[in-house]
Amino acid sequence: MMKVSLINGSQKHGESNSGIILDALNKLIKNDCEVKHYRLSMKLFPEETYNEIASGDAIVFAFPLYYHSVPSTMLKMLMELEKVLKERRTKEIIAYILVNCGLFEGKLNYIAFEMIKHWCERSGTTFGGGIGQGAGEMIGATKSMPLNYGPFNNLSRALKLLANKILTRKPFDTVYLNPYFPRFLWAFMAVHVSWHPMARKNGLTKKDIKSTSFK
Repeated sequence: MMKVSLINGSQKHGESNSGIILDALNKLIKNDCEVKHYRLSMKLFPEETYNEIASGDAIVFAFPLYYHSVPSTMLKMLMELEKVLKERRTKEIIAYILVNCGLFEGKLNYIAFEMIKHWCERSGTTFGGGIGQGAGEMIGATKSMPLNYGPFNNLSRALKLLANKILTRKPFDTVYLNPYFPRFLWAFMAVHVSWHPMARKNGLTKKDIKSTSFK
């Protein structure tokens, strides 16, 4: 039976947006292949985990965009996995990615896709494409709503198409998605429902935020 590794590269403790997307994908493929889940932390995977991943047929990396790039813990893991794949890979492995960013436009994930594409070339794996999702924080905020309804209906459809490609080990045409939601309303909610309440919770005022500068 085909073996698929799902790797959650989010640095959040507990539930993450990357995890929510991976769970949705897992429901679509779990009955047709052997799925193993891995969650990154500040520590690198043990050697046996790298060996398990390298012995599979497909890998799905899911992670949030950090400064238009791959999170540092994810980068460290990729460097170690590259070594193992070069030494011990005995068959073709195809890698897919699911990237979500806090900004509205999914196309802003493209640099991370290019990084993983280059990693695939170095590690000897096949780049299988994937999904770049915008407004990632909304995924967790709307988790009580089924993914195939509301603002992430297009993500739900894309995951179904991706699942079919994974099960046949074929490349997927990378897509960059924005939520079905007005951008101006998303911006308003991000400020007044998320950032300002978070600032107050941490003892900051609007004035503090506006006066803060990086030195």
